Amino acid sequence: MQSSKVNVDEVIDSVKKLPREEQEMAISKLEMYSGPIPHPDILEKYDELDPGAAKLIIENGVKESEHRRKLEVQAMNYTAKDSKRREWMGFFLGIIIILVGALLIYLGHTITGTVLSGISAVSLVSLFVGNSSEEDKSEKKEDKNS
Repeated sequence: MQSSKVNVDEVIDSVKKLPREEQEMAISKLEMYSGPIPHPDILEKYDELDPGAAKLIIENGVKESEHRRKLEVQAMNYTAKDSKRREWMGFFLGIIIILVGALLIYLGHTITGTVLSGISAVSLVSLFVGNSSEEDKSEKKEDKNS
């Protein structure tokens, strides 16, 4: 990391030693641009080579952005459905275990039925209460970040 910092400093020092006109040329070459669509100057050069190329590049960037957003929405929808499905499956499994525990109590296996039903009930309550408190925490974090 230190060696790249030294190299950058050396480059800057060497550019400062150049005449003013050459400095401006060197600095313009060091310009950086980041984004889904190339810098306007680059688009202009593409358009000079092939008229209409810049428009196609921009349209492609827009289409790719729309596609990425659709994929993100699909992923969020899948995650929400998956979470809901897990909750329902856990709920039904818990209810079945509680009912089996109640049946055991009814058949005279009081301790086994009570332990089975009690552990299941506590697990179900903690599952749903735990999820709501987790959601509250995540909502508070999102509010702070906004």
